[in-house]
Amino acid sequence: MNFFGTAVPKNKPVIKTKTVSVSVPVRRIAKPAAPPSRPSPLPKRPSQQSAAARDRLPALKEPKERVRRVVKRKASTPTQLFSDDDDDSGVESSASSLDTRKRIKSRATSEDPNRKLEDSRLRKDEGRFDYISGASLVTGDVAKSYRSVFPGDSPTVVKLQYPGLSIPEKFTLVKNGVQQDYQPLDDIRETVKFICQNYFPENLAQKYLDDENGFERRLLRAASKGSKEDYMGTIQDFNTMIVKARRDGTISQELSTKHSMTLEWIQRILDQIYTRTVSPQVDSLKAYQNGTDNVYGELLPPLVSEMLGVADLKSDQVFVDLGSGVGNVCLQAALEIGCESWGCEVMDNPCKLADLQAKEFPARARMWGLSVGKVHLLKGDFLANDKIGLALKRADVVLVNNQAFSPDLNSKIMDRFLDLKDGCRIISLKPFKQEGYEISDRNQYDPRHLLVDERKLPFYSKCVSWTDAPGEYHIVRKSPERLQQYIDENTSRPRRS
Repeated sequence: MNFFGTAVPKNKPVIKTKTVSVSVPVRRIAKPAAPPSRPSPLPKRPSQQSAAARDRLPALKEPKERVRRVVKRKASTPTQLFSDDDDDSGVESSASSLDTRKRIKSRATSEDPNRKLEDSRLRKDEGRFDYISGASLVTGDVAKSYRSVFPGDSPTVVKLQYPGLSIPEKFTLVKNGVQQDYQPLDDIRETVKFICQNYFPENLAQKYLDDENGFERRLLRAASKGSKEDYMGTIQDFNTMIVKARRDGTISQELSTKHSMTLEWIQRILDQIYTRTVSPQVDSLKAYQNGTDNVYGELLPPLVSEMLGVADLKSDQVFVDLGSGVGNVCLQAALEIGCESWGCEVMDNPCKLADLQAKEFPARARMWGLSVGKVHLLKGDFLANDKIGLALKRADVVLVNNQAFSPDLNSKIMDRFLDLKDGCRIISLKPFKQEGYEISDRNQYDPRHLLVDERKLPFYSKCVSWTDAPGEYHIVRKSPERLQQYIDENTSRPRRS
């Protein structure tokens, strides 16, 4: 009996259970697609594979018996311009907490109405001058790593006509499987493309670069098909077109309408010079000694172009690079701006390569039919070199890549700035005058007070050879106005008794 007076059964009912397997469809969840990789805004130069520091090095030794690869320079890259519709993926942030930089788009360099691009000087020695041909880069020991482009045929030499007063350049139609090496067909194709883009009015440029029958497309198709006849025919048609356009004034007329060059066009020419002079000996720039002021590093063309534009350098002015390395910045200033360009470098190996570039530069400019500024690349200590001292007195823009300079060296350079004329602009990677450094009675004779209009500007990812990260550079103007104002105010102020 339970609490309510009802009977309770002796045995409780047993509930039987049975396990049944039921198949449940598995729902597959697709993995999100990886974001597309974005190319670097600027390819590295061969010399930036390591941030090679430099010290006083012995003269270049004779090369050993080995294959010396000629490293090609990659396709040119547009200058830096904000692109609002791009995201920031793939762009590195600097350690100094700078904002992530936007990707860059192409634009023409700054306009200078007085800049005349066409080299219209008459020469008695037309077509006779020294330059390093593309064919010479695949000769000797290095030729062993190349093979003919067209199967079953010995390497063929072609001649490519340029728009300037020059003999055609020779190229050997060979290739190899090393992407970093110099590839003659790429050199030919890029050169043809930039000539068509920049030396003809828009209607002809579109015709010559047509996706179906343009010269670049025909060269690619012939090489892909392995048709030597089509390739040689395309080169011949291009050469005939260039000679005709030069004679009937088409090229001259087009150049007369231009007062600036695109960065891609500039870098195409600089790449040709660098590949023929610096690349075969680029390893000589990697020797270094830690803890010295002589550290080698390059400012890459997009950053140089921006710096020259911000400094408002003009074709009738003077540019000086203190610590000019192999001369890249001086060549770019003379080519892009058309100005007189001076550089001074103390290290032996960079100076030897700078001499080679300085010799190739005017020859290449003539081939491309361009008027460029005079380049002076000197060897020596820029603090003591008399010629650089005289150039500094006339300089309108001075560049100092002082990224690795000691405070003592920066101080000595500051003393040299006393010789600069008023209004000269100074560009540097590190500031010569710290923020908040004000004039007082105790320091009024400090030359840093002659630097006014200080500007700190960002540069973007992969614009210098020693790091892929963004950074900043500084530009100031030399002027006594601020110091004179301080002196005048203190002179008129009554003294306390």
